[in-house]
Amino acid sequence: MEIAVNILEESRNGINKTRLVYRTNLNFLLIQRYIDYLVGKGLLEITSNPTTVYSTTEKGKSLLEEFSKIKEIMGVQTIQTAEGLFP
Repeated sequence: MEIAVNILEESRNGINKTRLVYRTNLNFLLIQRYIDYLVGKGLLEITSNPTTVYSTTEKGKSLLEEFSKIKEIMGVQTIQTAEGLFP
C-alpha cells in the first residue's frame, strides 16, 4: 500500500516514467505493474502530449488525504525530505 501511495504522491503534479522510477526507487518492470493497477482503479491517469505523463487523479488525491488521516490517527510519524513525505 505504501508503494502505491508513494507513486500517487510523486505523481500529484505529473511526472514521466523515468523520473517516477528514480523518485520511488523501483525498477521499470515493477513500476509498470503499479501504474497498470493504479490506472485500472482510477487513481492515476496517463496523458501523452507529446510525452507520456502520469498524474494522480482527483480520486487518487482523495485517497492520499484519507491515508494521511489514517496515519495521523495511528500516530505514524513522518519526516519532510526533499523528495516528499516518508514514514
